[in-house]
Amino acid sequence: MNKKRLTFAAPALVLGLLAAAAWVLQHQLRMFHFHTIARSMAAIPSRRLCLASMLTVLSYLVLTGYDALALYYLRRPLKYGKIALASFIGYVFSYNIGLSILGGSAVRYRFYSTWGLSTAEISKLVAFCALSFWIGVLTIAGVALVLEPSSLLAALSLHFALARSLGVALLGLVVAYLMWSAAKKTPLKLLRWEFRLPSTPLSLGQIGLSMLDWCLVGGVCYVLLPASSSVSFPAFLGIFMLAHVTGLISHVPGGVGIFETVMVLMLSPRLPVPAVLGALLAYRGIYYLLPLVVASLLLAVHEVTR
Repeated sequence: MNKKRLTFAAPALVLGLLAAAAWVLQHQLRMFHFHTIARSMAAIPSRRLCLASMLTVLSYLVLTGYDALALYYLRRPLKYGKIALASFIGYVFSYNIGLSILGGSAVRYRFYSTWGLSTAEISKLVAFCALSFWIGVLTIAGVALVLEPSSLLAALSLHFALARSLGVALLGLVVAYLMWSAAKKTPLKLLRWEFRLPSTPLSLGQIGLSMLDWCLVGGVCYVLLPASSSVSFPAFLGIFMLAHVTGLISHVPGGVGIFETVMVLMLSPRLPVPAVLGALLAYRGIYYLLPLVVASLLLAVHEVTR
């Protein structure tokens, strides 16, 4: 009975989130016409579109580093070409379909199992990538709250001191992780699984790689905003991450609607709503849809040529 309830509850929750997002967006856009938004999107200078495209390429290149670090951690070396193929297709499909990093596990299993990795090793690889992702979230969010609390207070409804304290607490978790990885030498046991904690240099690599990844993907969206934007990049990155993580935990495919709703709500006090939506639509096309076309073609070619 419980399983049946869960089966119906999950789709109902997703539909509810989409409906709520649609209502909020409709409320925000009730005074604007589609043509106004389309003009705002068309008004983005071509050089900014080119810069966003280049940052997208760099971002997906950096994402391959997650898998490369994970395979180094597992002591299972593979040629970089194989790593890049599995990582790129896995991340593109997970970003567009939903469940983000964990959503790419099926694609990774398809590739890595044919290259000799066991199911346990692939599970550890996915867990390592997920850990790297969330360590980056904690680090960037902590830095944003410490450096730019005043820019995030209105959006998050936090007191100045509370925002700074929250930022310090998040950074403290990252430091605690580093200290734990340096001190604990025995494997961590979870049920029947054993996980060897990454070494300190590997942990630092996770943090640095994840921070670079977030800066690049946030930069793709930031450069598409109007040049007159008064939002600093650290403040924008904090808002962007909150919107991204909210879309992620909603399990809505690609966070569509959820991500845009949070971004509009938090940026509309400083920027015109049509300009924000024009930038978000361009961001969706550049960072999500175009890579999805490329990844689909690569996956089809790989399957045909196996």
